Amino acid sequence: MIAEPPRWSSEPYAPGGGGTAEGALKNLDGTELDPLTLLVRESAQNSWDARTGDGPVDYRVELRTLGPSEAPVWRDLLAADAPQLRHLKLRASLARPALRILTVTDTGTRGLGGPTRADIAVPGQSDFASFVRKTGSSSKVTGRGGTYGFGKAVFHLLSASHTVVVHTRCRVDDRLETRLIGWAVHESYTVEGDGGAKTFTGRHFWGRVRHGYVEPLVGEEADEVAGRLGLESLPDGETGTSVAILDPVFGERDDAEAVRWIVDAMVWNLWPKMLPEGGDAPMRFSASHEGRVVAVPRPSEVPHLRPFVWTYDDMNRLVEHKSLGRVLGRLGMRKFISPQGRPPRVAQEAGIGDRLHHTCLMRPVDLVVKYLEGPPFFEESGGYAAVFRADADMDRVFAAAEPASHDAWLVDKLSGDEHRLAKHALRKINDAMKEASGPAPVANEAGEGVSLAGMSRLMAGLMAGTAGEGAEAVFATGTTSPGGAAGTGRGSAGTAGVGGIPGPRGGSSPSGRRRVLYDGAPEHDVVDGEAVLVQRFTLPDAGSCVVHGRPVVALGDDRGVETEPPIGASIPTVLGWRAGSGPMTNGPSLRAIGGDGTVWSLIVKPAPDTMTELTVVAEAGGGDR
Repeated sequence: MIAEPPRWSSEPYAPGGGGTAEGALKNLDGTELDPLTLLVRESAQNSWDARTGDGPVDYRVELRTLGPSEAPVWRDLLAADAPQLRHLKLRASLARPALRILTVTDTGTRGLGGPTRADIAVPGQSDFASFVRKTGSSSKVTGRGGTYGFGKAVFHLLSASHTVVVHTRCRVDDRLETRLIGWAVHESYTVEGDGGAKTFTGRHFWGRVRHGYVEPLVGEEADEVAGRLGLESLPDGETGTSVAILDPVFGERDDAEAVRWIVDAMVWNLWPKMLPEGGDAPMRFSASHEGRVVAVPRPSEVPHLRPFVWTYDDMNRLVEHKSLGRVLGRLGMRKFISPQGRPPRVAQEAGIGDRLHHTCLMRPVDLVVKYLEGPPFFEESGGYAAVFRADADMDRVFAAAEPASHDAWLVDKLSGDEHRLAKHALRKINDAMKEASGPAPVANEAGEGVSLAGMSRLMAGLMAGTAGEGAEAVFATGTTSPGGAAGTGRGSAGTAGVGGIPGPRGGSSPSGRRRVLYDGAPEHDVVDGEAVLVQRFTLPDAGSCVVHGRPVVALGDDRGVETEPPIGASIPTVLGWRAGSGPMTNGPSLRAIGGDGTVWSLIVKPAPDTMTELTVVAEAGGGDR
């Protein structure tokens, strides 16, 4: 039982002064990032910095309405001794008929440990004081994505009453300790009293009031109160932190749109932490809305992001400042046929439009800083994507160039050699984008140089049309293909009738055949300087199998395919296969294991001035056909 209920205490100015609460909030005014994007970037960065060991960090966001047994507890516990409404809008939030909380939780992290007071220093143990007590503190530790500086203010910015409740479990000496504390920020103010005017910083804390400041609830009491508030319990024996934002505000978005934005912000800002896709990724992301899971897509499943994922594995260009003898980072660059349609609004916020001509900038911690825009590709159908990762020895330099929101490299903030190095890196990146935006020679089978513009003209009949419904289907006995009739196997995306890429052909599965699940319509790409078609698919049936690619020339107008091309005519050719975003394996056939969720890609070189139809056939066993 709680011997003494927790209560609020407003922070007065110390005799020596101090920072105002609104100063932390206003420090974020310089960013154009949406507050929800900023929340994802800042909180995930803090989670990564607090990781323990080599295991993955679990990061999840949940939006829900408090239940009938939970909402009264929030009103009873947090309304007691709450600041007056003109100083903090907490009472207005608690008076709402339906109370909502947006919770950000991480595990696989060390929690908020160290002293709970800001005036006590223990080397290497300052997480609690840095996050809860201090404003604008910084860290010079190499390999950290950020600091508990001004960016943490976004938690308060998203609350109508600027109020959060922090629930954390950390290690203190050789034992685990749970801590719970409330924290609100608003504007500084002055109160007239019998002893004269007294000024307050605008920061308010909720917990156990001791000697003029507030300590967190600890141990069993913290666990009990957190449970009554309906805060998600941290797994037994694990450390981590959960921050509950009371009465979140999302502007003109409804709750479902807000959660969707959060998920898209995870993918576009944190995708390097999702690689390799699957159980071995350094961070695992999840989201839920009113108890329902909201799927977080794989980066390779997002069309406008996929080229950056491919490029991430191909950062083979060293960027140096030769006269200063410094390695600045590594750069990768890929050209491709632009994906169709508009990217998500989160990507548009980051500067990504219908066409890709950008470099993803990141520090060695592999968190996206920004997408730097370059000159557009010289042909509307094409684009390029680059990834630049700063060298570990340059991490401190680029970190110093970042604003509070960590979303830019403001190199003019630097001076001396640091300014020269960072400026040179950006100049090299811009030069690479300028070079990639223009025509480049592409080798054909005869070894002759042809321009990419010429290749595009040759492929004019292959440009993909707008994808229709039913781009994904399983072709097996008794199933119906996207085209409508069972066994026809013709996808509805980019049909020959509109000058696009006919979908994969399928048919009834004879004995020994394995099912093939097509992942959308074929897409264009450039591999080793060659324009190619890529068909992604999965093998849902468990066991070993041999997979064959069957590219043929489509005649259009529903006339079928060209089974015997004219003498001397080019034919589409299987170049190879790719698992996920890995390297290409050459050969017309593939030996694979089905049932493990791997997304495979069939890579085909099309015949010029034709329409190509792709089929993937899987057979049981390991024998050659």
